[in-house]
Amino acid sequence: MLKQRKQAFTIVELVVATGLVALVGITAMRMFSSVGIAQQNLSQQALLQMESRRAFDNLVDQIRMGTDIVRPTTGETLPYMVFKDVINQMTILYLEPNNTNANLIKKRVYRLVSYRGDYSGKYQEDNEKILLDSVSELHFTSLSPTSVQVNATVINEKGEYQFLAHIGLMNLGGIE
Repeated sequence: MLKQRKQAFTIVELVVATGLVALVGITAMRMFSSVGIAQQNLSQQALLQMESRRAFDNLVDQIRMGTDIVRPTTGETLPYMVFKDVINQMTILYLEPNNTNANLIKKRVYRLVSYRGDYSGKYQEDNEKILLDSVSELHFTSLSPTSVQVNATVINEKGEYQFLAHIGLMNLGGIE
């Protein structure tokens, strides 16, 4: 006659099974955690791109209102731009240090400022407007007397976003 064995788990089998379940659980938790972090980083990058795009569109609109590029001259690349508009006012686009954001990001950061003025020589604070708040690099390259290429890198604590645009100024068709 055969002896009947009890159908029970030994302590070793229980420890091994518990260890395997714990290992699978930890792996699943790490995977979900990394997916959550990646999704959060992508959301931050998309937000930076949207905010940057909106600000860059303001810059493009302002440049398109110009009629003649004063600086940079054709073929020249500069970190600033000077142009005239229809009513013969000068607009200067330039960078100024943004120390508040530089301390937060731990990198050199600038504001892109637009100043529109007449030829009176007086500074008028109301004519100054900040177009982009956190710029790490900006270059204007004049391609012709009425077109410019703009290369800008916008930055925040989560990353950078770079723009490259070819912008044509207003074409007056020889109206004097």
